[in-house]
Amino acid sequence: MTDVVLEWMSFRRSGKIADIPVNLSDESKGGRLFDDFVTLGHAERIGADGWQIAPPVLAGLPGQSEFAAVLCGARTQNLLKSLDRASTSTGACMTSKPQIARPDRITISASSLNAVAETAAKAGIVLQADAGLQLLACSPSIRDWPRSACPMVEGRVDSVLRFSRSRLRWVDSTLAEATSAQKGFFRIKRDWNQVSLLKSAPTQASRINERAGRLAAAAKCRVVRWTSNGGVLALPAWLYPPSIMARGLALCSGHLPGFDPGKMEITFNGVQPEHLRIFLALTRLRQL
Repeated sequence: MTDVVLEWMSFRRSGKIADIPVNLSDESKGGRLFDDFVTLGHAERIGADGWQIAPPVLAGLPGQSEFAAVLCGARTQNLLKSLDRASTSTGACMTSKPQIARPDRITISASSLNAVAETAAKAGIVLQADAGLQLLACSPSIRDWPRSACPMVEGRVDSVLRFSRSRLRWVDSTLAEATSAQKGFFRIKRDWNQVSLLKSAPTQASRINERAGRLAAAAKCRVVRWTSNGGVLALPAWLYPPSIMARGLALCSGHLPGFDPGKMEITFNGVQPEHLRIFLALTRLRQL
């Protein structure tokens, strides 16, 4: 049923995240649904609470025995009919594979890249070859991730958490520890808001995207597992990368990452050596 939500968003084009009709998809959390749409390349976040549908694009997949691309961005019935007609005329194959609680994975495959490109052109859709690699190559490194200077919180707070490098999860902390820390990533909750602060010195703190902040705190940790069979990249769940990196890894296969609650681990499939090298360079994580 999330295909209905994607079609609704495609016609609506933009709006507020809170307005996404999750009742159409039996999804109880609109934020989680939207995050997955962003990871799959269907939508973009605008500001703190807005969204905009992405233009339709065929995102080329790497490491395939044949040339293949998945459909990202806006999706309407007319677009799917146009893509089906284009595939028939070029000899390409269009397949639709259901995904649990998320839009179907639409794939165009052919014996040559030219056939996939011709299919995209006939359907009026842009083809982005090896989209995952291009996204990772355009992503800022965690060391250079955008941040803004922020004075350390003072006064009464409701709670303070520190992201532990050794445990790779949030642990209880205090405002005194956060204030005096040379380095570290802290989540400080006050009665009216919550701030995520990255410390680089006792007197230097910056606001930063929380996913980027956790990766910054985990720099140089040996936590990445990669297996060549299937290109499986495994990470501790708390090190889920920022949106552009997550999308780059997800578009190695066209699927969302898997999650193992027992191991508290996420896995991306189809990741090739060149994607792995860029990801390690961006995050400064190390391979086991």
